[in-house]
Amino acid sequence: MKKLVKNYGDFSLWEITERNELQQIDRFILHIYYYHHLKQRNYPQKELRNMILEDIKALPNSSFYVITDEEEEIVGTIKSELWDNNTTLAIEKDFLVNVKYFIQGLHQNPQKIFHIGRFAIDQDKIRKKTALRKKRITILKLLMYYALLPVTENNSNIFFCECDQKLYLKLSIMGLYPHVIGTSKFCMGSQTVPIYCDNAGIKDFFNQNKHLSH
Repeated sequence: MKKLVKNYGDFSLWEITERNELQQIDRFILHIYYYHHLKQRNYPQKELRNMILEDIKALPNSSFYVITDEEEEIVGTIKSELWDNNTTLAIEKDFLVNVKYFIQGLHQNPQKIFHIGRFAIDQDKIRKKTALRKKRITILKLLMYYALLPVTENNSNIFFCECDQKLYLKLSIMGLYPHVIGTSKFCMGSQTVPIYCDNAGIKDFFNQNKHLSH
């Protein structure tokens, strides 16, 4: 089951609330990573199963958002997970960032720590539909806006993310100012960098995009 957040005419934003939706979402994400980035039509079924199990486990502490077109086909996804101070995050497994050690070096102890992941957009589908093509930047911003919204609830909150390097270089244009905290590597079809950002680093983005939630 999914809950409608808002209909924007040519597309809709949904929040996923039930585990039975996760398989479709994870299939979409792997399709984007393998076909659009690596030009491979198939992906390992074991990887899909592992993703689904991870997301089922994370669902109680996570917000999954999906954007669908008028035919209710997925065109974009993102996940915001509240860290429980125990679960091993992807940024730790894939980039060897010691999150607990990193947090100890911050000037204040974060009230809440989030991990942003499962970010995927079907650029081919967007390019093929004029209405979506004209709003491709809005679709990108919407996913980021709702995923990062919990971070704005307290000045001490922070988030971690593994970010496509090309996207990272464009974030400052949108008013997002994260920091690279490790070495980049080729991961899930693209050169990726591990990043961290505090509440202050997203304020400009939210000030510029308040209209997205209305």
